[in-house]
Amino acid sequence: MEDSFDAVSITIKSLPAHRFMHIKNHESDGYFDFWDKQDKIPGQDCDTITQILDTIQGKLDGEDHVRGQFSGQVMAGIYENDGQKAEAYGVRLPADYTSSLPQPFLMLDVPQADYLIFEHGPFDYHSEGDAVYRLLQTVMESFSYDDLDFESDRSPGRISYYYFDPACYAKYILPVRPKQP
Repeated sequence: MEDSFDAVSITIKSLPAHRFMHIKNHESDGYFDFWDKQDKIPGQDCDTITQILDTIQGKLDGEDHVRGQFSGQVMAGIYENDGQKAEAYGVRLPADYTSSLPQPFLMLDVPQADYLIFEHGPFDYHSEGDAVYRLLQTVMESFSYDDLDFESDRSPGRISYYYFDPACYAKYILPVRPKQP
């Protein structure tokens, strides 16, 4: 793995309106803490939730026919009215998705919006996973919006995504908006 900021691409992209089927937790802090807390809620443990999500057809990410590999499943942060961020786990779906919502999932309509994307390409999970995570964190923490026409947008209803598929990428997708005068 190239151990430099050059290993991370930074782009701005507009994502079309979509729906996010998910479970969420207001108390967790990170992926592993999220699942530690969810495992204590009947019917919301990692195995149950990921198996249900595997059966959802029409996901915008991943492949519908892939089972047991978390295809199309994503960790997210949902910004709420109190300025806090709830952690969530689910799948992105087309805006016109109308199939029934399995229990215990929630559905969020996400409008078309701009996002800042920090992405690292393929890597070996066992030997490079921790280093890739640290590199992405370092790049995001040191990133400056000074030269952009955009700023971070943590307004209620905005959502950030974290994709982790070592054969393809690890990436953070963060909500932005045009800078306010």
